[in-house]
Amino acid sequence: MKVRSWMEPDPPVVLCNTPVEEAQKLAQDLGLALVMVVDEEGRFLGFITRKALDAAPKPDLPSEKLVAQPTVVLSPDDPVERALALLVDRYSVVPVVEDGKLVGVITRGGALRALLRMTGIGEEGTRIRLSLEEPRDLYRALEVLGRNGLELVSVIRGEGEGEFVLHVRGVEDKGALMRELEEALG
Repeated sequence: MKVRSWMEPDPPVVLCNTPVEEAQKLAQDLGLALVMVVDEEGRFLGFITRKALDAAPKPDLPSEKLVAQPTVVLSPDDPVERALALLVDRYSVVPVVEDGKLVGVITRGGALRALLRMTGIGEEGTRIRLSLEEPRDLYRALEVLGRNGLELVSVIRGEGEGEFVLHVRGVEDKGALMRELEEALG
């Protein structure tokens, strides 16, 4: 899955020569923590935090004077897992840039929606928790699922080493499936 599918395209921006008071109004009206700044050609210059806007020395100061350079940007073709790793602790929004131009932003909300899709959380199905001696034993469990014609929605690692949660669809007899899995896994 790519960032492109989960980013918010065409985020609100201000031009580099926009007065700070206009950027501040945009941030307030839209509830933005960051205002993205571009030049006249649409090249991404950076962002201004709400705190920097509020502390601006003059309301008519050009926005470019307060621009902070991002420490990280993403490409639309980056894997969404990279966005998740960045957004989990450090960032609340990450600019998405292509050919020097801002094409979107990915937020924690967008990344969480991607994670929900990847894991199948909230979707119908049966979850099977396995605690395996060897993580490679997972392949034997998957063979059992395949023999039973079940649709695999996701495989998620559990808390401990060798713990997995399989999310599958099409289980008619959970007891029989569990017995078959126990037999296959020894």
